[in-house]
Amino acid sequence: MNNKNSIRANIPTKKLIRAVALAPLALMLASCANTETNPACLADTTAIATIQGASDRSTLVGQMVTTRGIITADWTATEQLGGFFIQSTSADQDQDPATAEGLFIATEELPATAAAGSFVYVTGVVAEAQQLTQLQQVSNVSICSTPQTLPEPIALQLPQAEANSFEQYEGMLVAFAQDLVVNGHYQLARHGQFEVAHERLYTPTQVVAPGADAQQLAQQNQLAKLLIDDNRAPNPAQVPYPAPELSADNTLRSGDTLQGAVGIMSQYQRQYRLQPTTQLTFEASNPRPAALPQPAQNTIRVAAFNVLNYFNGEGDAKTFPTQRGAKTAAQFKRQHDKIVTALAAMNADIIGLMEIENDGYTEHSAIVELTQALAVKTGQPWRFIQAGDERFGSDTITNGLLYRSDKVEPQGAVVSINQAPFDSRSRLPLIQRFAPLNTVENLVVAVNHFKSKGSCPKDSSHPDANQDDGQACWNATRTQSAELLADTLDQHPELSRHSLRVLLGDFNAYAKEDPITTLLGKGYYNRLDSFDAAAYSYVYDAQAGSLDHLLVSAALNPRVVMQGIWSINADEPTALQYSYADTQAHWYAPSAYRASDHDPVYADIQF
Repeated sequence: MNNKNSIRANIPTKKLIRAVALAPLALMLASCANTETNPACLADTTAIATIQGASDRSTLVGQMVTTRGIITADWTATEQLGGFFIQSTSADQDQDPATAEGLFIATEELPATAAAGSFVYVTGVVAEAQQLTQLQQVSNVSICSTPQTLPEPIALQLPQAEANSFEQYEGMLVAFAQDLVVNGHYQLARHGQFEVAHERLYTPTQVVAPGADAQQLAQQNQLAKLLIDDNRAPNPAQVPYPAPELSADNTLRSGDTLQGAVGIMSQYQRQYRLQPTTQLTFEASNPRPAALPQPAQNTIRVAAFNVLNYFNGEGDAKTFPTQRGAKTAAQFKRQHDKIVTALAAMNADIIGLMEIENDGYTEHSAIVELTQALAVKTGQPWRFIQAGDERFGSDTITNGLLYRSDKVEPQGAVVSINQAPFDSRSRLPLIQRFAPLNTVENLVVAVNHFKSKGSCPKDSSHPDANQDDGQACWNATRTQSAELLADTLDQHPELSRHSLRVLLGDFNAYAKEDPITTLLGKGYYNRLDSFDAAAYSYVYDAQAGSLDHLLVSAALNPRVVMQGIWSINADEPTALQYSYADTQAHWYAPSAYRASDHDPVYADIQF
């Protein structure tokens, strides 16, 4: 979404209001201070509950009304929401639980003495802006009594009982006594927003089968979500979460908990949100992980890492921007430093890479620069597998494979699959045999990046169209990719002789989806289920799941002594990625955290 997910973005007549309607308002505000009895405070009023009504849309839209209530929150400043909230006194409430007793007043003008607790009369036109009932074209705001005690917040909890359970509290002060779990923060940098629920939410097809079960869980997840806003306009100079502000060293991770949240229940495009009225308190319940420990003796660590469009510049001159990735040399330097730090701290022996620039294997190519930097950083002899004379595949990104030459030695030639769907949709798999030093055994490593879920076919009858079963688009292509990959390994004249196999990479499929279950049906195992079944590598739409997998053959299964996901990226705010430091330098550090949007997956294999 390009515009601010907030009240301010949804007042299309705002400039007209300031030019016309605010002129008499300014006079009224000026006169109130000098009038002992303000006639405006004697006007007939329409109760807030009547304006709100018992449905999600007011029946009075377009009508000018006068109403009254206690100011519960003032966000009229230019950099804020462009208005304030009022709530009925207990005497004015209609005692109907279906009608909300709060209302947003869309104006940046308030009497100078107005504050939370002021009892005001307000005149304006009833409107619905992205499902939030409010008054616009405000022509009068009058303080009509001394400050009053704020209403007691309504006690709420997540999940909602049904989709519109919070409608009856729209515009009202509410409080959540339960600890709420941070689940996503994609809009934290741009809009100062993050999403919470009563527990950690998972992408449905990560934990249940596609189809009816996934659809049911998706509905439950929607009832569990609540968005927390920062009450500010877009692109704030400071993100206040967590206090005192977000920075590279003061992060807000998914999995952290929010305690005792209090604020106004608001709404935008049928998503309920809390506008906090007190400082939020967090507990770092999901702390950052340390570097991975060294693998045990006589084990080889194999890992996969999506490096977030690692493009090191065009041509020998390394000019920017490129087709993907960093837009400037300065951005690339920041990205490069984070990626290299992460790769070094994985303490791996073989690393499959996804989303690396497909620009060959000359001295200025992306994979050469990355390999050399990793060798310098670690003091270890890192090498790369050259998968072709020039580019590997026709896409702008490709798969790569790095290895420590003091731990393993490549055996034989690179194998790939050039037929559909790998010729145009899924990226070419990079398959290489390795022999751990001092052994005669061969380990087959296949690096994969299957077709993504986006850019859906336009024809809804296309087999790759979204089937509404939770697997999104291109599932048929990904499933075909899985079948062909497994069959190739079984039938290849050289590879079929080697039973120790690892399939790794970004499969763009969650754990219960067809591509992964197809590979499991072909005799492969996901040992992550034995070591950390709740692990995930990616967070999307405030739901966790694994698009990145490491599967092992039956022969290799008993040799896996550890498998895990190093959670350095998916739980971290997008704001901490390299690209945001152009305007917010304190959000950046050359650390491993938020080096990419995917977490690395790894396994320690005994030889």
